[in-house]
Amino acid sequence: GNALLTQPVMKVESAQVKRQRGALDEKIAEKQQQLDEEAATVQYTDPGSLSPAPAPAEVETVWMDDAFPAGAQVTADRGQKGIFVDATKGGHLFSGKLALKRSSKGLSQDYYSAGAAPLDIPPQGKIVAYVYLESTNLPKAIMLQFHKAGWLHRAVWGDYVAIPFGTPNTTQKVHMGALPPPDQWVRLEIPAEKVGLAAGEQISGFAFTQFDGTVYWDKLGIVGQSDPANDPLHSFVAWWKRAAGKDTPGIAPDLHEVAKRGPGDDVKPEDEKRLRTHYLKTVCVDTMPQFAATVAEINALRRKRDAIVDKGAPSTFIYKDLPTPRDSFVMMRGAYDKPGDKVQPEVPAFLPPLKKTDSKARATRLDLAKWLVAPENPLTARVAVNRFWQQFFGMGLVKTSYDFGSQGQLPSHPELLDWLATDFRDHGWNVKNLVRQMLTSATFRQSSRVTPELWTKDPENRLYARGPRFRLDAEQIRDNALSVSGLINLEMGGKGAKTYQPPNIWEPVGFVGSNTRFYKQDSGPELYRRSIYTFFKRTAPPPFLANFDAPNREQFCSQRERSDTPLQALQLMNDVQHVEAARALAERMLTEGGATPAERIAFAYRTVLSRRPDAEELSMIEGQLNAHLERYSNELAAATKLITQGQSKPKAGLKPAELAAYTLVANMILNLDESLTRN
Repeated sequence: GNALLTQPVMKVESAQVKRQRGALDEKIAEKQQQLDEEAATVQYTDPGSLSPAPAPAEVETVWMDDAFPAGAQVTADRGQKGIFVDATKGGHLFSGKLALKRSSKGLSQDYYSAGAAPLDIPPQGKIVAYVYLESTNLPKAIMLQFHKAGWLHRAVWGDYVAIPFGTPNTTQKVHMGALPPPDQWVRLEIPAEKVGLAAGEQISGFAFTQFDGTVYWDKLGIVGQSDPANDPLHSFVAWWKRAAGKDTPGIAPDLHEVAKRGPGDDVKPEDEKRLRTHYLKTVCVDTMPQFAATVAEINALRRKRDAIVDKGAPSTFIYKDLPTPRDSFVMMRGAYDKPGDKVQPEVPAFLPPLKKTDSKARATRLDLAKWLVAPENPLTARVAVNRFWQQFFGMGLVKTSYDFGSQGQLPSHPELLDWLATDFRDHGWNVKNLVRQMLTSATFRQSSRVTPELWTKDPENRLYARGPRFRLDAEQIRDNALSVSGLINLEMGGKGAKTYQPPNIWEPVGFVGSNTRFYKQDSGPELYRRSIYTFFKRTAPPPFLANFDAPNREQFCSQRERSDTPLQALQLMNDVQHVEAARALAERMLTEGGATPAERIAFAYRTVLSRRPDAEELSMIEGQLNAHLERYSNELAAATKLITQGQSKPKAGLKPAELAAYTLVANMILNLDESLTRN
């Protein structure tokens, strides 16, 4: 589902975050103990033990009021979750103390599909929710979704096609009518069968979805017939019987096996009592209201703890081994169903031997990691420094950076490669130190000018008699334009940004129901993030990257190609991002560059090229500037159209014709070979 973080991951917490989380965990533990003490005093009679059994009746079960169900792993499509607000802070409230509020531009939602106890669909079930739409910011459509074996049960109000989820005219996407009236709480009712949910089934999550607008949700639940003696929401024994042989989400690990074993004579009385307490606190609709205040406090503390961890502790992907590693075999002639000799983790015999922490056990990932950086294994350091050399000089000391074996080329300077590798390892694998050595070296700082004789003798510059000269990579070209224009957003980390791209790139290759079937461009600062943070759909990579030979990430790439195509020139001159960057650079020329055209042109040269223009360049560009000024003075509509490209607004107080003229000058400077090539 293109989740931002897929398991296994871990949080990298600072000492401050650990202290704050620990303090909140202590408070949560105190409240949990208070909850257990309250549960021990609750008077509860299992309706399944009564004779005669209670008659069936219509009941309402609340699924969400003030908070999502306990344990629910709630997430949001656009990273920022909706907020629970109360009436005292300008919010609108229907029930309880809090309502869920979300303001959105485009498609967004709050949802969960795991972590909480499953929710039952009773006979004659009608799902009920309350919604409030603000008339000052109406959505195009709102949707309720329910997760069973997938997100296949949906009800939508308003524009039927605005939210692209589900197969039309099926239970995956049922149209319930027009948008509810705004500025009032409206009760929504959905017959469970209408969205394909039958009595006796369970759902594992639900979603509040909207397209545009400001929406409040409150008191989601279900109304239906209940037979208390056989209803798991009323009868502890009925719930325990249904839990037998299954995994029960949201239950403590020490009680999980007790629930899974089911009721019987072999269960210890103290275990049954603890399981019953869990049931009364978190499942039984007859007793849960007695704990509502304490549960609300616990949920508030958990939200506070999670917010601290989410904001202050970045996540990182990790490896995680299986509890019992799989056996591996040499497959006879490569056939998957013909295993031969059993094998253990090892390295090829021609490489230094792998040392195991435990000589009697199989090698682990940690053993491999230590082997990779061991002094007796020089290959890792040699490959690493060669890749950095390739990045800065255009070609590695070993030209075949992807192959250091017998099929690869020999290093042009073997002693230098060995010295760099040894020094890199001896300085604790310090990348900054390695980069500093290369970039401050006399070799890198040479002029890239070349004589005909030297070009004939050494066209690839393998002898390093001149400085490196090659076109910038795709990401560098865009980032350079954003940087000199002042538009760049240097925020680090976070989710991928969806920047400008032509329409209908994703749609032809998108899967029905995928959340990347339709391209939804970001707005504001997200548009100007560094290119490394661009959201990458491998079946339809961003055109600005593909045009300049960025790999499509379908496979590894150790060395990029560099091509020259007409599309590259068209992109640099006409793409929204580059035209917008040129306009922002033009604004800097007018406001920071000086009072005369010559001073402003010199400012642009120093900003983009780190040098001043010579007399011939200055005369030529001034001539172009005057021609553009004359044109745009007579074509203000064209000038306005040019300077309003992109989402950022032109700086107030600047004349449109003058700004448009300087925009074309800035665009020309950004398109110079010297701007796009590392010299």
